[in-house]
Amino acid sequence: MTLPEEIDLVIRSALVYDGKGAAGRMADLGVSGDRIASIEEPGHGPSGSEEIDASGFIVTPGFIDTHSHLDGAVVWESRLEPNSGHGITTTIIGNCGVGFAPCSQKNRDFTIDLMEGVEDIPRPVLEAGLQWTWESYPEYLSVLEGLGWDMDVASLLPHSCLRVEAMGVERAIDGSAASVEELDRMRDIAAEALAAGAAGIASTRLVGQTTRDGRPAPSRFATRDEFEVLADAIADAGHGVLQIAPEFNRYPDAVDELKMVLDVARETGAPVTYSLKQTTGHPDGWRELLALTAAAIDEGVRVHPQVLARPTGAIFGLETSRHRFTSCPSYKAIRDLPLADRVARMRKPEVRQAILEEAASNAERFAFQLPFLFAVGDEIDYEPDPSTSVLARAERTGIAPAKIIYDHYLSNGGTGTFLWATGNYAEGNLDFAREMLLFDSSIPGLGDAGAHCSVVCDASATTTTMSYWTRDRVRGERLPLELVVQRLTGAAAAAFGLDDRGTVDVGRRADLNLIDMERLGVDAPRMTHALPTSGARLVQDAHGYVATLVAGQAVVRDDSDTGARPGRLIRSR
Repeated sequence: MTLPEEIDLVIRSALVYDGKGAAGRMADLGVSGDRIASIEEPGHGPSGSEEIDASGFIVTPGFIDTHSHLDGAVVWESRLEPNSGHGITTTIIGNCGVGFAPCSQKNRDFTIDLMEGVEDIPRPVLEAGLQWTWESYPEYLSVLEGLGWDMDVASLLPHSCLRVEAMGVERAIDGSAASVEELDRMRDIAAEALAAGAAGIASTRLVGQTTRDGRPAPSRFATRDEFEVLADAIADAGHGVLQIAPEFNRYPDAVDELKMVLDVARETGAPVTYSLKQTTGHPDGWRELLALTAAAIDEGVRVHPQVLARPTGAIFGLETSRHRFTSCPSYKAIRDLPLADRVARMRKPEVRQAILEEAASNAERFAFQLPFLFAVGDEIDYEPDPSTSVLARAERTGIAPAKIIYDHYLSNGGTGTFLWATGNYAEGNLDFAREMLLFDSSIPGLGDAGAHCSVVCDASATTTTMSYWTRDRVRGERLPLELVVQRLTGAAAAAFGLDDRGTVDVGRRADLNLIDMERLGVDAPRMTHALPTSGARLVQDAHGYVATLVAGQAVVRDDSDTGARPGRLIRSR
């Protein structure tokens, strides 16, 4: 093999996990420009302009975030928090059928309303942050192409935006099936988007995904004919995936919806990826979805369930947009005070009594949360013992649940929070998440970066998947490190047709992580106000990333942002 004349970086004596499922092996890696230039036995690598001694560390491909909602953030910022710092070198936006293109000027208000309601991004943030210099999807991609980030970005065409553009707002949300003319319009828009480089088309069937005033996500009303049009567009383009969030909170709806999408995939050859989780109301429903998936794979369908490797849910505290007392009149009277002033008022006996009395009057409304609500300390436990839940503590101590919550909220200067483990936790453990991850075609996902900014911080799941499942878990079986790396990298890249990254091979993109596995982990989520208009956003700091390279440039060194922004738009072809 002929090496490039110049090697920019050599990573020496690294234990390399290649993203293909192989056990780690020692090697010297050479990087030239944005590519991996050489992989040699330790001590035999070429000299480089810069060298890193990786003794005691591992090297992996950069992680692929398969499910984010950074559609607005990519316009207004270059460091894509809360993804940043968690080994992610590529993120996929446009999921669940919501986004900001295509969007004619007349549809902008509805589009903002929909993103505000579905993904809990406040309207003032969106109005201040979005430039709206586009209408069509290709125009949106052209705007993104001129920007740079600390990771690469691939974009899915949002089905709800597509439906509104083809049908108008009112017909798109009134339950109507698309007419033949409207289907033709959708086909044209989808073909145009895929030709411009869309990574696929994304949709949702979730009933709970609505605008603030309750108007439904348009894609909920799409018929099989409409999905056939979308899948045909993907097949005709020769690239792209069909992403869907089925109504997994309702059975048999989720089963029927997945059957329909898989049938369309059988007929068209379009690859499919979908959201999969365990719900408390139907704790075994995910098994039926996986059985349908396995049968489809046996028939040649390419389908990848996306799994969050920890409980799905939320973080609740006085700084989040929702918590136990937001509906209490006495709390509403002080909610706009600065946190320190609010805490001081809440410590007053008369205020405490008033809020707790009001909370007692609606206790039944929140009772379903209590078995899955766990206090967060300086660290966060993503597989908490059920005996530590708010319900268990209340039963053990005789203290009312609202009092336990109230006092914890006031701890640490008012920054005390709770983890609400609403999904993947019906039995009080993560055994089911492990089983989902072990399914042959599963890929980690559902981090939701950019959405639910003040109550969800699951973009850090790449770090916890690596640290918890391979090293820290004590309540059940762990997972092999080589398998976890393969799921986060090679498998995820292949699922989205990103064939230039995801594995450590000569000629592949130099998107790499250098990790100190002994230190790898996350801190508890913390609130920031870095969004436009000082909007609230939870972030979660990571430790253990010695370096993260995007296109051969370090965007993270020793857990810190370097300021480099080599990330660019990926146009799928």
